[in-house]
Amino acid sequence: MERLAEEIRRRAGEAGPRLTALRRHLHRHPEPAWGEYLTASLVARALQDAGFRLTLGANALRPSARPRQPEAAFCTAQSGRALNEGADPTLVACMAGGLTGLWGDLDLDSPGTPEDERGPLVAFRFDMDANAGITEATDKDHFPAAQGFASCHAGCMHACGHDGHVALGVELARLLGGLRDELSRHLSGRIRLIFQPAEEEGEGAPGMVAAGAVDGVRALFGLHLSMQASRSGDLVCGTDKFLATTNFEVFFTGQSAHAGLAPHEGRNALLAACTAVTNLLAIARHGQGASRINVGEMHVNETPNIIPAKAWLRGETRGENGDINGYMLAEARRVVDGAARMHGCRSRFLCQSHCPGAMSSPELVDLVERTARDMGSFREVRRKADFWASEDFGWFMNKVQEDGGLAAYLQLGADRPDGHHTSHFTFDESVLPRGLELLARLAVAALARRPD
Repeated sequence: MERLAEEIRRRAGEAGPRLTALRRHLHRHPEPAWGEYLTASLVARALQDAGFRLTLGANALRPSARPRQPEAAFCTAQSGRALNEGADPTLVACMAGGLTGLWGDLDLDSPGTPEDERGPLVAFRFDMDANAGITEATDKDHFPAAQGFASCHAGCMHACGHDGHVALGVELARLLGGLRDELSRHLSGRIRLIFQPAEEEGEGAPGMVAAGAVDGVRALFGLHLSMQASRSGDLVCGTDKFLATTNFEVFFTGQSAHAGLAPHEGRNALLAACTAVTNLLAIARHGQGASRINVGEMHVNETPNIIPAKAWLRGETRGENGDINGYMLAEARRVVDGAARMHGCRSRFLCQSHCPGAMSSPELVDLVERTARDMGSFREVRRKADFWASEDFGWFMNKVQEDGGLAAYLQLGADRPDGHHTSHFTFDESVLPRGLELLARLAVAALARRPD
């Protein structure tokens, strides 16, 4: 196994230029939630080339389990753009309707091995979508702009590192696939690489869980670049305190009227929405744990001389657990209803998506920590960090843990000049080979692990 570890390190180092090139290609061509056709097409082809058995389309993501169905016009536009940018038409056709999730399996057991003699199923999850609503900076001090790989799509950019996540997943497939014969001599079982759409919207995981993406998984790993591991060379081995969260939208309906001649005949939906926003942000925070609320969008399409009859807003609640998030959501509903009634309007409150809270399995965190320390290439290895954010990876984690498996969420340290979800976000690409080596060694360690 020592020789195998040395070979993994060698191959991970050689993958550096490919990791950088793929990350930059993906960064240049970002795709929003449910529109990841180009990205998923590249991933699917790479998985097939590496010898992984591919599952995609409706087999990988159950449409009815999605919190929200993307509009047909959006899917047509996104898939058409992906085809123009080089996506495989056959693969894109399999993803019609925004079914851009997929996974690949590498089987290390001999053909015909009885089911009860097969080794464990170990899985890794990588998110693919970019951030809609952010236009990337173009000034010369912004590294992607200076190097010529800033986003070519206005209003969409990789501002959270998912381009790096996908690059790691693709090269992990290449590395493990290239070592399949060697791995099969030492290990038994199956390695699954899951590529998930729509993480930024908190919408992608439920459909993949419903399609069986993590059924039977004994060890599951998720990864994020930087976050609390904000320095290159650092590693957080496990993440706790994922906040439960719910995204919501509210439609206000009032009565239009001439703003000069008969304002008294109107019922101002914009005023109701503004009142709601002010009071949503004033909801008392919960005394028994972290709680959050935010309103990020509000739209009205009316001229200045007409009392607005319609208004729309979108926001989110978060809580340290499901009960606390439930409290914030109930209070939000109460506030919205009161604001609408105050101004003689009606409101419709719709929940769009939900992510549960989650915690990393201590046993798997132990495995990550031992593996990272054995590598000897991390500057600081931290056992755990509290996330205080939300991630729909929690759906995968909870499913695996409920079925008796283990799950952990790693944070790979990377220097960055600005925060996540900002127009100047980028990260230190030199950390990618180290991250690739860690993931490959975790695959080996998890397959070799035996329950206590």
